[in-house]
Amino acid sequence: MEYMLPKIGKAAIPLSHFPTRHQAFIFRASEFVSAERMANILRTTKENVIQAANEMGVPYRAEDDVWLNKGYITIVRQLWHILPYEQLLELLEMDEATFATILREEDFLDVKLGDKPDCEPVYFRALTEEEQARTKKIKEIMSALPAAQTKSFDFQYRVPKLQFSGDEVFHTRMIYAFSGLYQNAFEVDSRTYLPDELLAAYRNIGVNAIWTQGLLSQLTEFPWAPEISNGWQARIERMRDLTDRLEAYGIKLFLYLNEPRSMPKSFYVDHAELQGHRYSEDKLCLCISTPEVREYLTSAVEKLCRSVPKLGGFFTITRSENPTNCYSHAVPESCTCPRCSKRSVADVIADTIACYRNGADRVDPNIKVIAWSWQWREFADEIIQKLPKGVILQAQSELDVPFEKGGVKGRVLDYSMSNIGPGELALGQWKLARERGLEVSAKVQVNTSWEASTCPALPVYPLIEEHIRRLKEVGVSNIMLSWTLGGYPSLSVAHAAKYFYEHCDFPQLSDNVKRASEIFSEAFCEYPFHCNMVYCGPHNAGPSSLLFEKKTGYTATMTCYAYDDIESWRSIYPLDVWESQFAKLCDKWKEGLALLEGEEQSETKIMAQVAYLLFRSSLDQMRFYRAREAGDRAQMLLCAEQELKSAEEMLSLMLIEPAIGFEAANHYYFSRGQLAEKILNCRYLIETLK
Repeated sequence: MEYMLPKIGKAAIPLSHFPTRHQAFIFRASEFVSAERMANILRTTKENVIQAANEMGVPYRAEDDVWLNKGYITIVRQLWHILPYEQLLELLEMDEATFATILREEDFLDVKLGDKPDCEPVYFRALTEEEQARTKKIKEIMSALPAAQTKSFDFQYRVPKLQFSGDEVFHTRMIYAFSGLYQNAFEVDSRTYLPDELLAAYRNIGVNAIWTQGLLSQLTEFPWAPEISNGWQARIERMRDLTDRLEAYGIKLFLYLNEPRSMPKSFYVDHAELQGHRYSEDKLCLCISTPEVREYLTSAVEKLCRSVPKLGGFFTITRSENPTNCYSHAVPESCTCPRCSKRSVADVIADTIACYRNGADRVDPNIKVIAWSWQWREFADEIIQKLPKGVILQAQSELDVPFEKGGVKGRVLDYSMSNIGPGELALGQWKLARERGLEVSAKVQVNTSWEASTCPALPVYPLIEEHIRRLKEVGVSNIMLSWTLGGYPSLSVAHAAKYFYEHCDFPQLSDNVKRASEIFSEAFCEYPFHCNMVYCGPHNAGPSSLLFEKKTGYTATMTCYAYDDIESWRSIYPLDVWESQFAKLCDKWKEGLALLEGEEQSETKIMAQVAYLLFRSSLDQMRFYRAREAGDRAQMLLCAEQELKSAEEMLSLMLIEPAIGFEAANHYYFSRGQLAEKILNCRYLIETLK
């Protein structure tokens, strides 16, 4: 598949808290890559880079290539506004085609990043006297920071071993591996990202399936262009090894297949008979209404199942995500396919899903095929009526759940733990599926969501338990516990696991922890939820987001950069209501924290503190930018001082618990170095505003 890099956009945001741009690069990159690699980029010597880092008192240094292997998304995010493409590719040791593929296939990282800022090449140079003086101040600030007690990526899993008995309630209990690789899961040995300790933790809390993305053209030979499948045999070997490892823990592997993938225009020069809907100028769908494409999809699934006999199954999204079938992003009125435009959406979607089911059935009818009704909308009932036997119908549980926050009404689409399901739409889809003799599955988030994704496990235990209990009562028999975020083995998942079987022996919590979690749940219900808000707001980066004294001119991007775009943050809420709701949330959450002050350090206590800092920082950032627009420098100063405190507290927690700030779709959403830079940023602003 051919992808293009994001276009070059506006000028990069100035980083005024650094004297020079090459120092900004060294400060950020030192945490991720070697001095030698940085020197090559800056066209200088390793010794000059080390000296420059020492002069700034850079607090965190790369010791090996772990970030390049496990945290390359963090590197890209941190250097997006510093390096031009040429230098960024040189640093990552990637060619343009590989980088473009990663940006597209890593859960739409290109969309999250937005246009590439226009950056001039960065080269090393000597500092002026004024720059040297400012650099000394940076070192003074950095020298006061605490030392790390743990290493990044050194995740520890301390969940209790639950004892289950009685009948199984949810047959499939699937989660995304906390440290999973979305794009390259089968390019490397699974032990590098799925240690046995993680698998044992999942087993201990009743998880029996994990999922990852798969591409059929990378796991089987693509018949019309075999060259794009190079290496598929080695990937299959690694997948077999992974399923063998999982078997020892009672866990099955499920693949998320979004197929058949669209192909570039050049492909259809020799295969015009396969061409379907034109998704874009250079992307055209492989038409599922042709017998050749149906047989390809069916046979590819069959070959995959035969090659990996311990595979648990598949799930698929057929009307969103990547362009696949001709109705994946179209409706009859807009479909340009000469065949599918004459057919119903339900027929095309059902045919696509039938290819999965038929391919699996050729090998073993017990292989599960889950059809997720994401974005089926007005076509859902008709599609469900035409689904083949043996398919499991999945809906997101909180779909269309109504809410009212501060007098503002709305409905949930997905990714809400503060508004729990199941909603009427999901209930209706499950009812119709069961009437047809199909099993049903619920997609939920039991750990965290985009409401606060960098807190690995929100300690809102009553909300979690109530949601899973409701699903049990309405007869849901399978459950998907997370998207790419939310896979941390935690007490939050353990609380959900109380309902995985008929009985579960659960460890006793102290009265203070129980009451605190009740208060956190009450507080979380004040969260001003809306899907656009949770994608674009400041709550995921929290106190790691830089404060900008002047307007950046940048628009917030999905789950990546919030910038200073308060219009996108507020979504459907007036600014006053948004601010008021976060104030209510923070005030109430603080009551719960007070109950935990005398408790020993624990997962609940740490995660509660992390969540509070994310929420409090969101409130202070909103107040800072509203004050900036009003010209109120005194209020800006107060907010900057509070942000400094929040960044310092978050850094202290992160140095103890490496899971903080990490979620698989963005790697480290914020790093320790990023929090250190925020402290520098706040110090600089405070001095400027006084």
